[in-house]
Amino acid sequence: MTLKAGWAATQYSFLVEKELSPHARAAALEIDKCTSCGLCKVVCPVFDLSHREAESPRGKINLLRALLEEKLDPAEGSVDVFNRCLLCYACQDACPAGVLTERVWIAAREILADEVGRPFAKSMLLRRVLPQPRLVSLAVSLGRRAPGSDQVVRLRGMTLPRPASNRLDRLLPEVLEPEGRLAGTVALFPGCLISEVFPHLGLRAAQLLAALGYRVVTPRDRVCCGAPAFNNGDLGTGRRLAEKNLELFNQLDVECVLSPDATCGGAFTHEYDMLFPAGSQWRSAYQLFRDRVLDFGEFLEKALDGQVDLRFQPLPYRLTVHDSCHLNHLQHKAQVPRRLVQRIPGLQISENSESDLCCGFGGSYSVMFPNESRAISRRKLDALRQAAGMVMVGSPGCLWKLRSEAALLGLDLRLVHYAELLWESLLGGPPAATSAGGEKPGAEAVSP
Repeated sequence: MTLKAGWAATQYSFLVEKELSPHARAAALEIDKCTSCGLCKVVCPVFDLSHREAESPRGKINLLRALLEEKLDPAEGSVDVFNRCLLCYACQDACPAGVLTERVWIAAREILADEVGRPFAKSMLLRRVLPQPRLVSLAVSLGRRAPGSDQVVRLRGMTLPRPASNRLDRLLPEVLEPEGRLAGTVALFPGCLISEVFPHLGLRAAQLLAALGYRVVTPRDRVCCGAPAFNNGDLGTGRRLAEKNLELFNQLDVECVLSPDATCGGAFTHEYDMLFPAGSQWRSAYQLFRDRVLDFGEFLEKALDGQVDLRFQPLPYRLTVHDSCHLNHLQHKAQVPRRLVQRIPGLQISENSESDLCCGFGGSYSVMFPNESRAISRRKLDALRQAAGMVMVGSPGCLWKLRSEAALLGLDLRLVHYAELLWESLLGGPPAATSAGGEKPGAEAVSP
């Protein structure tokens, strides 16, 4: 696939030839909707930081249009511009013309990666390591020994989450039986960050479900949801990982598939839909899987509504909320965690002016652009700490990013996932290592 093989501009739309991928054709249709009004710039955290037009959503669309019309040649500078995006999709929500930027940014990264190439280290990680569980385990083991702090690995100018001292699969059995009468069987997809960095969070999410009467199946053979590969334009690797998960979870006798990670949930409902479009070989398998995917918080809401024996214990906390981007802008379910914790007596929510601002994580963005990522995080932390001393999030990526930056600044700020608060109120005991100063999980295990 080449740029020169594909695009010709007409007065109203791009004519797309068959040589281009479906993702590139979909991107062209979205580009054609853009009216260049600039409202997207107001909500873009990257543009707010740099004030460079090229790094705004409008600037990226105009750049991609110029590339597709062959007014510019693809170069490493173009790749850098599109990598300077958090994929928070605030621009998509703000766009009055309805441009689906989720279909544009990934396609742009795919096109440019095919034209210019990917950095060697990124290509090795995405194509060689990520699809191989043994290599992932080796990388995680090395990460535990790498230099840095309790929460951060520092390697050649990059910052990465430090793996926990134990893995979720060592703490949580593959099948966790329910407490009391069986209400049903569900599959848990914890995601890579919960499995390797926040295992206590996955453990407590499973314990919550078991306390509500559900048998919880957490398959050992699961692989990454594919979002890191997909979001970096390596759709082939993302698709192969997704296919493995479809095969695995479709054969399970479960009512639904749940993930406490909003990024994985967003991948299942949005990225997989683009990976397996109508007419593709895996479309029916994806639809079978998609019909059973539910948001973790929404499932908890429904399950709690049917409970008569469980009682929430009071928690005298005053907290504020960070709306994880994939829960907010991609799935539009930011209110779910708020409704859940409002069931807890004594807990107060103090809203803040920047609740929907990205935390600065953005997956590979925080790795490739640590200084810019840190600046966005600190703007976020300024708003959060003015509102309350505790912050609730819905994604482990946000949890790590905000905790690590708060620890670096020495802030007395507690950061927790909403599942931890529910666990504390229903099952007792404070959330593990909720301060910004670090966490070293590894001693917990599920009672037989």
